[in-house]
Amino acid sequence: MPWLLIGRRTVERLLERVPADRVGVSVRDPRKARDLAGRGVRVRQGSFDDPASLVHSFEGAEQLLLLFFDRTGPECVSGHRAAIDAAVKAGVGRILYTSQMGAAHDS
Repeated sequence: MPWLLIGRRTVERLLERVPADRVGVSVRDPRKARDLAGRGVRVRQGSFDDPASLVHSFEGAEQLLLLFFDRTGPECVSGHRAAIDAAVKAGVGRILYTSQMGAAHDS
């Protein structure tokens, strides 16, 4: 699951540069991020499958790093669209996106 490594490593690098109270993560299972919460990172439950959870999860964020969805095809597109719409509703000012593995110009 490469997206987990990317997310975890990104958070670790951010914590080297900014205070933990300026970092938040949206995760499917907050129990898996207890260590981050214990360090002061804002941990909220959010899922591509539940767009309303993403709006809450993204509230207060100035920037969002959107990691690629772990699915392909139309389901992937709709998941990304839901996350972007949720970020807009939450007032996120800047969205950064990691490309999906195997991405092509016609995908």
